Parts: sequence; C-alpha cells; structure tokens
Amino acid sequence: MRKVPENFKKHPLWRILVDVVKNMPMYAEHKSYVRDVVLLENPDITFGELAVMLNITIGESMVILSELRFWREDLEEELRKDFPKPRYRKAVLGGTFNEVHYGHLALILTGVKNSENLVIGVTTDDFVKSLGKNHSVRNFNERVRRLEETLSSYGWLERCKIMPIEDPYGPAVNDPEIELLVVSPMTYKRAVEINAIRAQKNLRPLDVAVCPLVVSDDGKPISSTRIAKGEIDATGRCLT
Repeated sequence: MRKVPENFKKHPLWRILVDVVKNMPMYAEHKSYVRDVVLLENPDITFGELAVMLNITIGESMVILSELRFWREDLEEELRKDFPKPRYRKAVLGGTFNEVHYGHLALILTGVKNSENLVIGVTTDDFVKSLGKNHSVRNFNERVRRLEETLSSYGWLERCKIMPIEDPYGPAVNDPEIELLVVSPMTYKRAVEINAIRAQKNLRPLDVAVCPLVVSDDGKPISSTRIAKGEIDATGRCLT
C-alpha cells in the first residue's frame, strides 16, 4: 500500500497515531532520511517496504510518507483548507514553470501559507538554455503569464512578486529581508548551498520549508518533462 485510505485519515485513531509517531525519539531522523535519500531514489515506495528498510513500524512509515509525499487528492485537500497566520514576512522559491503543474502548486502553496509576501524566481531564457533541458521550454514572458494566471485563479497573485533569475540561487543569497526558503525534496541540497553562501556574506541563514513531493497516479514525481512527453497531465493523471 502506498496511499493512506481517506476513511482511515478521517478516523480519530489516525490523529492519535500521528501524535504518537511524532513523539518517537527517532522520528525526526527517520523523516529526514526518507526526505533526503529514500524518496529521491524510490518515490513510489510502499509503507511496508519503508518499514522493512528502516526497521520501523508500519504506522511510523505511514505517517512519514503521508507528510513527505502527496498524491493528487492530498494536494487538492490542502488547497481547500484555510491558511493559518503566516509565520514569516518574506519567503522565496524558484523554478522554470514551463508547465504549472501540481508539483509547482505544492511549492507555491507552502510559500503563501507560511509568508506574507512570496518572491517567485523564474529562470530567464538564457539560464534555461544553460540547463540543457531535454524538452522545449516556453519563453520567459509566456511562462510568467501562465504563472500569473495560476496565481490569480487561487487568489495568491497579490501576495506574490515574480522576478527573473539568472542562476540557481536568485535573491535568496543576497536579500537580508528574506526569512524563509521554500524547496522540494528534490532541491533541498540547494538550500544548504544557499545558506552556506549567506554565511560567507554575513547574512543570517534562512529557515527552510520543504514541501511534499507530489507524485502522479503511477507513484512517480510530476514533472514538466513527463508532461511534455505526454505521460501525465498537470494534475498527475496518467495519459499512457
């Protein structure tokens, strides 16, 4: 099993299980290892496989994966929830945003939910060329237009500032007002690099929020490359 059944998550015992697991001594260490290693190598791992790999209970593996890995239904449920009061004044994230898919939505949702103002860095056309993408990428203005449409549709546009970025770091390494960096499990190592650069510049390190990895119906990560190949749509539904 790879998904927690909806009726299970609605049961009162699920919340008790979550609280118990989060208070276990090794929970944080196990969760970090799954985020930084396991999901990158095996994103569609089952609860049982993870339990055997880490020698933990099925209950702990269910809680860890339910927090780190989102399916389409999980993200749609999160999008319906009200936001808490933001903890940070200013956050930042970045990407190419050729296809504004559910993986991007999870990233942006994490940013707007946790900050009053979100800076979204969008790679310039020259930077995209240097990345050697193996699929065609829309020009910068078109990508920004489509991103703005998405932000507007969710009521997030006024809280976001879109700016071009020419490198993997953008304003995150220079802006002293930024407090939070939002990344995916795939780009968490970039956050470590950014904070190392900030330390060299005598800037305080950024707090880091890692959004869940959003997977398609086949358990593989949603990506613009897979969408361009016609394997999935932007929500993660399989097309082949």
